[in-house]
Amino acid sequence: MRRPEFRRGLAAGATAGAVLVALMYLLGPLAGLRPLPQLLQQPILDAMPGALFGFLIDSLQHAGKVVEEASLILAMVAALAILGGLFGLFRERSSRPHLGLAAGAVGWLVVTVLLLPLSGDGLLGLAEGLAAPLLWALLFLVYGTVLEAAHDRWLDAAPSTADPGRRRLLRSAPLAVAGASLAVLAVELVPGWYRAIFTPPESGLSGVSPELTPVENFYVVSKNFVDPVVNAAGWSLNLHGLVDHPQRLKLDALRALPAETEYVTLECISNNVGGYQISTGQFSGPSLKSVLELAGVQSSATLIAFTSRDGYTESLPLDLVLGSPEILIAHSLDGAPLPDKHGFPARILVPGHYGMKGPKWVEEIELTTGTRNGYWENEGWNPDAAVRTMARFDLPLDGALLTTGPVTVAGIAFAGKRGIGAVEFSTDGGRSWARAGVKAPLSNLTWVTWTAIWSPASAGAYTLQVRARDGAGTLQPATRAPSFPSGSGGYHTVAVSVRNG
Repeated sequence: MRRPEFRRGLAAGATAGAVLVALMYLLGPLAGLRPLPQLLQQPILDAMPGALFGFLIDSLQHAGKVVEEASLILAMVAALAILGGLFGLFRERSSRPHLGLAAGAVGWLVVTVLLLPLSGDGLLGLAEGLAAPLLWALLFLVYGTVLEAAHDRWLDAAPSTADPGRRRLLRSAPLAVAGASLAVLAVELVPGWYRAIFTPPESGLSGVSPELTPVENFYVVSKNFVDPVVNAAGWSLNLHGLVDHPQRLKLDALRALPAETEYVTLECISNNVGGYQISTGQFSGPSLKSVLELAGVQSSATLIAFTSRDGYTESLPLDLVLGSPEILIAHSLDGAPLPDKHGFPARILVPGHYGMKGPKWVEEIELTTGTRNGYWENEGWNPDAAVRTMARFDLPLDGALLTTGPVTVAGIAFAGKRGIGAVEFSTDGGRSWARAGVKAPLSNLTWVTWTAIWSPASAGAYTLQVRARDGAGTLQPATRAPSFPSGSGGYHTVAVSVRNG
């Protein structure tokens, strides 16, 4: 391999690749083109071992999707840079015009014939519509044009007699073009990335948790880089399968059905011990059981399968739903329509189970038989997803510096439908335990808040732990467990320092 030619093509390919990626993200909202990193997200997760995926979620939390998207962008630019390097080698052997467009055509074929079918968008991306292959062709036309310009003119070693200023200008052009493209990407993506990592909704709360979480602070988790925004006018809920009377309910019809209003605590299955991906809200909507009775479930049905606007899938045993009238098709949160990020127009609410069991933006309910894994079950998570008993300190925070005298310790505890029977805390690393005061919950489907007063005997370092017993008196396990595959476990522990007041 002739390295100088390859390196020059590599630089030109990276420049053209940065332009293509920036335009790809700009075309998303303008032309309805989904960027390739979003399309490849699911195939990559499918190929990743569940234990590794779970480890990354536990370690990265909200940063996980940011790292994944940024990595896919870098990988795409790197692949386009390598294509440019190969172009450089061919250019040394041929002076034919428009060879850059041929390189662009190769890239277009790789994307539309290999990657888009892999993502589920079908050959040429036609599942997204007839415009998809044309938009990708436009992107690679730009790529090929920029590649050829960067390689043949901007990076070309101009004759020594050429104007030095012009030579410097041309050689700095790739850097300027790539920099401008990266600036476009930064404006388009970095604010959202920053919010996801550093200011998620639940980060807006401090101190003792309120019994009812403000909607703006209700935790948000989804599988998507970009969540769907559903137009109510075009939405309907299609209930079909093994039912006597299939239903297609528009939003007004769903809201017209008799509704239940419930206080419910939701927790993400990837919530770490002591984590904040848990919230309590007041949800309203018809009982799923009542809607099934309206449709007339046939005797052969044993399973309810859900599909959402974003492609999310989940299922519940029919027996569970018929025995749990608290499972809702929720259309309201705290007396108002569900916010977009919480599943507008409707979501399934399954109290006592982790949030993965309640799909947002639900569009289809099918009565069927057998078993059917949902999105997270396909990644290795437990299909039952019943919440584990947990307790958390809200006060004091880990690393807090306290003074001798009365200290308030407080937090929340949750055990799903089992309820909380007692909360106990330790100030000596678990050698002894004291009971905390527990406030009555808003309902038997929510967390409880707990408080106690602790008076440190002397200055020094202390290790505080908290644990809960469910309504039957069963103590939560002390063994530390990651969230994968059944939810995290273990006692929340904080270290504090006490000085003389």
